[in-house]
Amino acid sequence: TGLLLNGNMVIQFNDASQNIGATSNAILDINATDEIELNATAIDINGTCDVSGAFTTGSTIVSTGKITADAGIDIDNFNIDGTTIALSSGSLTIDVAADITLDADGGTILFHDGGTHFGEVGNSSSDFVIKSAVSDKDIIIKGNDGGSTITALTLDMSAAGAATFNNDVTAFS
Repeated sequence: TGLLLNGNMVIQFNDASQNIGATSNAILDINATDEIELNATAIDINGTCDVSGAFTTGSTIVSTGKITADAGIDIDNFNIDGTTIALSSGSLTIDVAADITLDADGGTILFHDGGTHFGEVGNSSSDFVIKSAVSDKDIIIKGNDGGSTITALTLDMSAAGAATFNNDVTAFS
């Protein structure tokens, strides 16, 4: 019916450090000093796979289930960890085929530059609020007029929001 080895016996290759054996009826050990190579068109693992060292692949990783990375994940120069997505260099482009939805249940989307909070947009009783967060700093609306950048409107926060328009103001009664 085959070769039966007891718990102390192993099949040994080259020297004692390269062997296959079973120290219990639940664990099969395959040991090598350097590398164990499996060559096949498909390798099917049924059960949990525990890798204690680095996992390197020369191909695409395909998962039909959720991937959990509790210590974070690094992709190129992105790091995703907990509630933070960080890009270590360059600019970020978000390019989608449809709309981009920002849904902040706290009601406010904050803008920071180098850690300094300078502005926000938010919801106050369903009113759309645009806020300059730095004391006495203005809200400036700019546009493109014939290829030149112009300041269309400045709301002066150091003067209680006094409005300065670059050109005519048209009002209808």
